[in-house]
Amino acid sequence: MSLLIDIFLAVSIALAAWLGWSAGATRSFFAAFSGFAAVFAASRYPYQEGINFWLIFVISALIIIMICGFVLRLVNFFFMKPFDKAGGAVLSVLVWIVVSVNVIVPTLTHGTRALDGSGNTLYKTFSRTIRKNVPILKDYIPPYLEKKVLQRQSESGA
Repeated sequence: MSLLIDIFLAVSIALAAWLGWSAGATRSFFAAFSGFAAVFAASRYPYQEGINFWLIFVISALIIIMICGFVLRLVNFFFMKPFDKAGGAVLSVLVWIVVSVNVIVPTLTHGTRALDGSGNTLYKTFSRTIRKNVPILKDYIPPYLEKKVLQRQSESGA
């Protein structure tokens, strides 16, 4: 079963890299930022009755997307497109590794013995590295999964 998890991680990381390369760091950043900025602007609008909230949301998001178009033209003008594409690939791979190792795989394998066995799997290597180098991410693991991980660590003596 851990081989299937490793295959899933390898394929999904390759897909994330390709999607990140296709979008680029600038477009990815502005897509996420436009959503957050639009929610913030719409929630601050004093007259939220009816369709007003959604109009402010859409207008705010479109303004951020238009700013993104201008920034993308600057990126192309200064011949930084390869750096933007590479940055998008790296960023999407890093985000996907963190999400898949801390949320997706533990959730899918919760209550199973799928993670038992060899300690030299891709998943376990990523998991150990993230927990060791980025301890703040431990807070994002659902409490029942964190309890299970701590239980396994105490049983294995790691």
